[in-house]
Amino acid sequence: MGSHSKWKDRFQDAGSTAKELIGVQYLRGIAVILVVLHHLCFNNTQLGPFGVKIFFVISGFVMWHTTVRADISVMSFWHRRLVRIVPLYWISLSILVAIALSAPQALKTTVITPENVVKSFLFIPHYHTVQKFIAPILIPGWSLNYEMFFYFIFGITLLVESRAFRAVTIGGILWTLVLLGLSLNLEGAAAATYTSPDLLLFFDGIILAIIFRSYNVGSVVLGSILICVGVLSIRVSGDFGLFDNFIGLSPALIVAGILALEPALRRAPNLLLHMIGNASYSIYLSHLFFLRLSELGWRHFVAFGSGEVLEVTYVAFAFVFAVAGGIAVHYFIERPILILFHPSKIANSTKPA
Repeated sequence: MGSHSKWKDRFQDAGSTAKELIGVQYLRGIAVILVVLHHLCFNNTQLGPFGVKIFFVISGFVMWHTTVRADISVMSFWHRRLVRIVPLYWISLSILVAIALSAPQALKTTVITPENVVKSFLFIPHYHTVQKFIAPILIPGWSLNYEMFFYFIFGITLLVESRAFRAVTIGGILWTLVLLGLSLNLEGAAAATYTSPDLLLFFDGIILAIIFRSYNVGSVVLGSILICVGVLSIRVSGDFGLFDNFIGLSPALIVAGILALEPALRRAPNLLLHMIGNASYSIYLSHLFFLRLSELGWRHFVAFGSGEVLEVTYVAFAFVFAVAGGIAVHYFIERPILILFHPSKIANSTKPA
């Protein structure tokens, strides 16, 4: 009993508060782990993109959950989101540009041009020079183009006083854009991004927030069922099925399941997963750097032989190095930045609001 109490005390010291939904933080950690594994050894699957879909649903949920009862202006909302997202992204992007200019042989697919540098810094969707899909120089930044666009729309709708009408307005805008994209079959990078069905994932999160705040259902059975159905629906619909790529059923059900498990998760805190969740943004932006360092460093061990044992060892090392490196970035770079801009929120500097 005493050891469990000490564990909970350490959990509180790590940044958890009574108001924080730790299940959401855990799911952030799981989602970023999926992204890391995707780039490490499952790049032919939809593992990473599915992790990002979970992030989009969480983002919509958090934006509604943290602002629906708050008296926050449009400019204040945008300022908070820019402070949360932009500085670390720009730092990461600047490091990548510096490496590409000074040691291009250390990189695989990074090509620097004035146009893609400017567009990458300004969150303007464009096609990656080498990979030929829509992404900035720092490839994980592709999802930030969606996030920034959603923040823009969400911020404007804060002018709507009625919460019900605000939700309807957001849903109407996002659905109109997606249906417009489907009917016109737009091909430009910006047009394809701003009419992508992935935008509906943010609205899924808003719907979950409305349900959660209205009913606040806590049930291990319900949560487990929702997560299982969410996982199984991936298998049923396939990687490119209607439910996953348009309706967003799978990630929405998984997030809903985690929300239902919240009371149970609070009774059995997991410090490591909570830490990874807190550091998920830093891990997301920095993991490709650490994976590349692992790859370059591991070449020195190839001379000792090859085989399954060596490959498994490499994967385990690279994974731990990428996650641990991202956690270090969070504590030594991201947190100080957040504290600098929000000194009154030092204790909650890792929170998404």
